[in-house]
Amino acid sequence: MRRELHYFSIMPKTVLEGAESRITIRPRSPHMRFAEGSVHHVTVIPMTEPACALEQEKYPSYDVAAHDNALTFSHTFTREQEYNIWFTVDAEQHFINLSVYCLKPDLYGRLPLRGDLHVHSTFSDGAEAPEEVAANYRRAGFDFMVVSDHSEYGGSVAAYDYWSGRPTDLTVVHGEEVHAPDNHIHIVNFGGDFSVNTLFQEDEERYYREVRELESTLAIPPEAGRVNAFEYASCLWVYRHIQEGNGLAIFAHPYWTVDAYHVSEDMVRYQFKNGIFDAFELVGGLYPKENNMQVSLYMDILAHGESRAAVVGSSDSHGTTPEPFEGSWYNNPVDNPHGFNEFQTIAFAPANEKQALVDAVKAHYSVAVEKYTQDTYPRVYGEFRLVSYALFLLSEYFPLHDELCYEEGRLMKALVAESEPDAYEKLAGLKGRVPRFQRACFGVPAEG
Repeated sequence: MRRELHYFSIMPKTVLEGAESRITIRPRSPHMRFAEGSVHHVTVIPMTEPACALEQEKYPSYDVAAHDNALTFSHTFTREQEYNIWFTVDAEQHFINLSVYCLKPDLYGRLPLRGDLHVHSTFSDGAEAPEEVAANYRRAGFDFMVVSDHSEYGGSVAAYDYWSGRPTDLTVVHGEEVHAPDNHIHIVNFGGDFSVNTLFQEDEERYYREVRELESTLAIPPEAGRVNAFEYASCLWVYRHIQEGNGLAIFAHPYWTVDAYHVSEDMVRYQFKNGIFDAFELVGGLYPKENNMQVSLYMDILAHGESRAAVVGSSDSHGTTPEPFEGSWYNNPVDNPHGFNEFQTIAFAPANEKQALVDAVKAHYSVAVEKYTQDTYPRVYGEFRLVSYALFLLSEYFPLHDELCYEEGRLMKALVAESEPDAYEKLAGLKGRVPRFQRACFGVPAEG
């Protein structure tokens, strides 16, 4: 977190385009207190409309008197973009730079929610129990997550059932990774009301009959290339059942490498062309080359007008502890190359609830975030306006958000481990703290 955010807060973080907004700056550190009545010069600088640094008088500015240890001023922000707010802190005219973001009405009031849509637990080949996985995600600053075990819906049920009756603001949804018979393509069911794996596990004959019926209706043109008709029909069958269960159907990691890339380029392009899935796992728990290939292919598809699919970032996490036990069989059951919080989705939704999240991604209000442990800065992918906004949030909002989430997640872990006798009571005391902070930041009316 940059130093300015340790010393000062600015609220709200977002403002509505074209409306007069009231901005308040408060010290977070006692040595930065404002003397009552002291006058401070405030300058509002639009990031995409720069003037020469020697011509700062062209920018709107205000002389603001401190009252009750705060600077408050009103300004009308006229264009969707980031605005730097410079203000002097002493008589020597030393200044601090904070930022706010101006949003159009469709985005204003939506909450930026960090999530992971592809996660494993001990119900398949993950390293930790579902309820512990959820606790570790909250400690890392996630707002929502799913346990999506291989061919197994039960891990998500276990996580959901454990946390739904306990005081946490983390949203845990049902889900699974679907592995349909005679179809090697992996599909994630995020938030579905029922298990798609169970449908063919309990009645495989019906699955084959229905998929072959779908296959008989297909007319895959020769120019589509190497597209296996049965696999394509199977994917279509899976996507449709996920959608029937009010879930988000996610096409997962086509460039995962197992001797060769997991899915042929022809199959990827044909699925994109026909828009049969809800979201594409653009970046995930893969090596940089594989993620780079997925991003490049997606950009090529966009450039040729072949599709405009929603994107998500997911870790495909198989373990949420920072390091494996060296020389021990307690190493993660699979060779997961990267940390569980290196890949994520930011969904811009009106509420941190399953259906709101699913609807937000389907409506293209999401971005995929990639940041390897060795990287200094994240890479964000999606629509330009959302990427610009997300980069602001990753700098100016999420570090503060994550501070609040950490203690909640630590107490969740203590509750699971039964290591603190009063963990439940402490956790109950934190209930609602993060949502209150979010509402203050993003223009969402207070509950009640």
